[in-house]
Amino acid sequence: IWNRATCARNAESHSRLARVRKSVHTAEQRSGSSASQKSSTRGPPRVMLVDDSAVARHKVGAVLCSLKCEVIEAKDGTEALSTLEKETPDLLILDINMPCVTSLDVLTQIRQSKRHAALPVVMLTGDADPKVVTKAISLRADDYIRKDDAATTIRDRLSEHLQTGSLIDSHVRR
Repeated sequence: IWNRATCARNAESHSRLARVRKSVHTAEQRSGSSASQKSSTRGPPRVMLVDDSAVARHKVGAVLCSLKCEVIEAKDGTEALSTLEKETPDLLILDINMPCVTSLDVLTQIRQSKRHAALPVVMLTGDADPKVVTKAISLRADDYIRKDDAATTIRDRLSEHLQTGSLIDSHVRR
């Protein structure tokens, strides 16, 4: 439930994140870092969110919007792979349990693709089955987040991937 208190906390967190980004950007400019120039001219991070649950897409999508991300949604693995043929997101959030083309199949295809092999992938799960999480990590998923975590926890975890342009910079380095 998104009430006024939640929105106020989101706005406060976004303000803190913006201040951190600005101070890091200023420090990088002083040191002449070209990485900050890449991330500052790029625009908002583009995040693809893949989940067959509209409720989960809404919850995580709201978190991403509060972090000022451009969100690209897909309802399943097939749609995600099709969209990835046309789009190049900065981060992929992938539901572990999906029908048809599974998330592990999508992750395998992404890691075998020259175009998207370095794409950061965060797995989203309703149940943290250790075998599935271990398999996803072995396929080079960068992280996993539980769907039932509080929105603030999800925001904090995702913001770690987005902070100070490190997501874009790491994507370029890989």
